[in-house]
Amino acid sequence: MRVTVVRPGELGAEEARVWAGFQQQSPVTLSPFMSLAFAQAVDLCRPGARVAVVEDGGKIQAFLPYQLGSRAIGLPIGSPMNDLQGFIQSEVPINARWVVKKAGLRGWRFGQAPAEQRALIPHHYDGTLIQALAIDLSAGYKSYFDDRSKSLTTKIMRQRRSLERRIGTVRLEWQSSSPAESLRQLIAWKASKYHGTEMLFSDPAARSLLQELGTAEDENCCGVVSVLSAGGRPVAINLGMTGPRGLAGWFAAYDHDLGRFSPGTLLILAVAEEAAARGISYYDLGYGQHSYKLRLANTSYPVAGGAVWVRRAEELARRIYRQRILARRVPGSDAREKSGSPPAFELAS
Repeated sequence: MRVTVVRPGELGAEEARVWAGFQQQSPVTLSPFMSLAFAQAVDLCRPGARVAVVEDGGKIQAFLPYQLGSRAIGLPIGSPMNDLQGFIQSEVPINARWVVKKAGLRGWRFGQAPAEQRALIPHHYDGTLIQALAIDLSAGYKSYFDDRSKSLTTKIMRQRRSLERRIGTVRLEWQSSSPAESLRQLIAWKASKYHGTEMLFSDPAARSLLQELGTAEDENCCGVVSVLSAGGRPVAINLGMTGPRGLAGWFAAYDHDLGRFSPGTLLILAVAEEAAARGISYYDLGYGQHSYKLRLANTSYPVAGGAVWVRRAEELARRIYRQRILARRVPGSDAREKSGSPPAFELAS
């Protein structure tokens, strides 16, 4: 086997065909975050975007998209704006340590990779295995909604009626007619509540990536900017991406002045209802086990964080260091913190 490192934009139509074929190996890897289109969008905005192409006998067996970090350490491509990372590969076994070494890296960190990927299992960090939450709409939206707890559905419908009495009719625009304006509002709402988001979007490259993917039209990674309004006034905005499996949530925010009406939850349900009407049967709620996701999800899949270190001595030293840090933490701390991945961009309410 050999490894060649290229920029995502250097991969052509044949490599794109092979990449898309590898994604078909598992429903989980059909995520837009693991598509070549996502990697190429990152490449347009960040100079450190790379792909390690693994070949055997002249035939491609795997791709590992990553982003160059400091001290020759690779990060998830698009980090920290990528909800799912890992190898895109054939059924041929891959030695992750060997690939990372041949890519010229000292190591590669990942925050949330499909737990099913055998090449990464030996490199998972203890305590990072969790369930990523999603909504299964295969039986239709009504069946999904009726299956939620009575207390939840009663409360949500009451809040929606209250919002309509206060401001006006609630409706969802599936794809915003002014996506750039909607994304600016989404960022403003998000940044005003979460310091981490404010810091993230102080980087022009992060804003560019959001705009790039918000208007992407690739079949494997198509941006959808949905706006929930009341009386014509935007109250919540969701940026998601559709792919072969369905819809993946990415960034969402709401008008905090209307927080008592739970616009975040109203938004998710409205998006789910419209998605089902459009024949989309799966809505990935993204990484993180936040309370609102736990209430709304009816399915999940396992993900884990960790790192692949080229030198075993460094791997051992870092594991020992992590154990010491975790031993000092309060029990029940967030799994994302344990994995060393970026903080959750939570849509509260």
